[in-house]
Amino acid sequence: MVKTSSGLTVGRLAKKYGLSRSTLLYYDSIGLLSPTKHMKGEYRSYGAEEEKRLAHICHYRKAGIPLKEIKVILDSPVSGITEVLETRLKELNEEIASLHEQREFISGILKSSPEVKSTKLNKAAWTEVLRSSGFSEKDMEEWHKAFEHTHPDKHQQFLEYLQIPDDEIRLIRKWSAGPQRIQKIQKASERYMELFFEFFAGLNMLGPGSTETTKRALAATSGLPQKAQVLDVGCGTGRQAIDLCKDSEFTITAVDNWQDALDKLAANAEHAGVAERIIVQQGDMNDLGYEADSFDLIWSEGAIYLMGFENGISKWKEFLKPGGWIALSEMTWTTDERPAEAVAFWNEGYPEMKSIAENIAILERQGFEVVEHFVLPQSDWWDVFYKDIADATPAFIEKHNGSAEAQAVVDCNEKEMEIMRKYHDYLGYVFYIARKK
Repeated sequence: MVKTSSGLTVGRLAKKYGLSRSTLLYYDSIGLLSPTKHMKGEYRSYGAEEEKRLAHICHYRKAGIPLKEIKVILDSPVSGITEVLETRLKELNEEIASLHEQREFISGILKSSPEVKSTKLNKAAWTEVLRSSGFSEKDMEEWHKAFEHTHPDKHQQFLEYLQIPDDEIRLIRKWSAGPQRIQKIQKASERYMELFFEFFAGLNMLGPGSTETTKRALAATSGLPQKAQVLDVGCGTGRQAIDLCKDSEFTITAVDNWQDALDKLAANAEHAGVAERIIVQQGDMNDLGYEADSFDLIWSEGAIYLMGFENGISKWKEFLKPGGWIALSEMTWTTDERPAEAVAFWNEGYPEMKSIAENIAILERQGFEVVEHFVLPQSDWWDVFYKDIADATPAFIEKHNGSAEAQAVVDCNEKEMEIMRKYHDYLGYVFYIARKK
């Protein structure tokens, strides 16, 4: 390709700014940077104004501003630019503050515990170093949160260096990134967590739901392609993924970080005859890494609480095509009245739980139009999920007779069932079905 009298070709312009040709083609496809004209043979030609615009794009990308917001900056009045830049400035200030806290944290350890430089660390040794340096459980908790927020990849590497088991690493990172229902990792022994996973590994489902509810939520969508690409986040054992495949030609990418659940999903899909259309992947819902605009529908039943409702939607929406759908169920306060006992229980397990109106407002703020929402019926809790828990409990107790950790798993389950039995009129899972604008 050669430079023409009217400007630069896509290859020349990309090389000049250290970009790939495909990057400029992508910018064209999203309306961020279009050529002056198409030359003979479909060659793109970029003039001086387009090159100037690309220089601005590169400048803003170095500042960490997303492409969609760069488009707002370049195409909107000054007020729009100000809003985007102020948002990014706030994010940068938060990141700087978090990094400062981490620096002070690590400096304090090195000053008070010089032996850390020569000690071969594992989880126990690291915890002892922190305690001997005067750090409380709360200090450790905040450090993990800051580490996960600013450098999740380095956080993962550090936890691996401490020889922490993979399941526990995933749990620490989930807890650090957002709220979760199970006990906080720093309050739970390794044995408790082993027994927790052992108990739930034997269940058919890992949360409330049913085929009927999945079908009702899917029926609220419209205009999906016949062979839609669907992402099921936090798929668990995959009952809903299999239901979505039946009576459709959808291809489902089913993602979860628990390999035992994925193994069960793969076996169930094979038995149901839909294995060829369910792609099973182990992954972290906080860091999925798919290309933008990859999916027609994003599905998540009972899993987004691990990230927090708005955090999950803000991260996942980039993978959704324009006009695509998101359908997810979320633990929600369903009335204005909130009984004190229920509030106390869920404040410990999921303090960020919101009302229906608050969650709809979040979806709208994130660029979605909410088409339908409904409360899951009580049968979705009791006919399978809680029934399985109740049925599995006697054998679990007998197997681990005398174990305080095993009894703690049972007590936690029974307390939740008691709360839901007494206060189901005030809270429950709500399915939200919305379309990306």
